Amino acid sequence: MSAEKFKQSLSLFDGTMIVAGSMIGSGIFIVSADMTRSVGSSGWLIALWIITGLMTVFAAVTYGELSSMFPKAGGSMYT
Repeated sequence: MSAEKFKQSLSLFDGTMIVAGSMIGSGIFIVSADMTRSVGSSGWLIALWIITGLMTVFAAVTYGELSSMFPKAGGSMYT
């Protein structure tokens, strides 16, 4: 039985994903800690995350509807 070794190298994509994941992950934990200090409890923190998530979805849908009113290339640019 031969022991297979892991490849000890990272591609550009691998490195990019590690950096992006670290930035997003640390940002979520830092923002959550600051928000919890401001609102006082984890229940309010979860409620605020849900509310802001819904607001983000509504904003994206609204922007999509708005851009569909302008069928020319460029989305919301008035040309």
